[in-house]
Amino acid sequence: MKSNLLYPSLITGIIVMLCIPGGAFADAPEVLAFTAASLTGASGDLATAFVEEYPDYEVTWNLAGTQDLKTQVENGALPDVFISASAKYTKQMKEDGWFVEDTVSDLVSNWIIVILPKDNPADITSLADLANPGVMIAMGTEDVPVGINTRLVIDKIAAVDEYGEEWKDAVFENTVTYEVSEPGVVEKVKLGEVDAGFVYKSSYAAAQDELMALEIEKDLNELQYYSIAILEEATNPEGAADFVDFLLGKIGQGILADFGFTPAA
Repeated sequence: MKSNLLYPSLITGIIVMLCIPGGAFADAPEVLAFTAASLTGASGDLATAFVEEYPDYEVTWNLAGTQDLKTQVENGALPDVFISASAKYTKQMKEDGWFVEDTVSDLVSNWIIVILPKDNPADITSLADLANPGVMIAMGTEDVPVGINTRLVIDKIAAVDEYGEEWKDAVFENTVTYEVSEPGVVEKVKLGEVDAGFVYKSSYAAAQDELMALEIEKDLNELQYYSIAILEEATNPEGAADFVDFLLGKIGQGILADFGFTPAA
């Protein structure tokens, strides 16, 4: 089950470190958090607030798609905390014994939304417009959490007579890029390389000055639950426990809400 192989380079993720003010980098106990890439926007504020509350620690984030983080752990990586954007991958890792059983908790939730460049060159004003000829769309790959939920949402929309299977087929025909992480979709839209992208609502909340958005009503949407857990082989279990308590507490949840995440309950 668990490998002793050296884990591969983390170049697929985004490594962000925060040191204690005035402290030597190597002297502060590290909390290493493998974290779903869609929390990238909130990660800086969360780390800063955590270190203010727990100044004896430093936080290191590895931000990547949940499926990539899972693979890294299975190949020998030893984070202290794992934050997943996928109930599927959380269940698999829990069943395989990677997590301290009673530490697996829901952290936050998130809805799917369609983002558009600020100048909206394709003049998209409704979900129906996503099927217009020439529209270019970005979405996550079918194994990325945001991609999994995007497909569930598209199926729900297509089941409505107003849209139908023809709309669904046209949306996939218009999809010109499949990204391996949710921030990848966001960047394609920000850069104007596509006309629309399916992402989480939190990403729009973090970049409203640069983006427009189409809301998807809740009965056609799919709520994504994020989970958090401590690794069985965590090198800093005490720091991990403090970090989990912080993220589940009032300050952590408040920061996450500021970045567009919704409560898990």
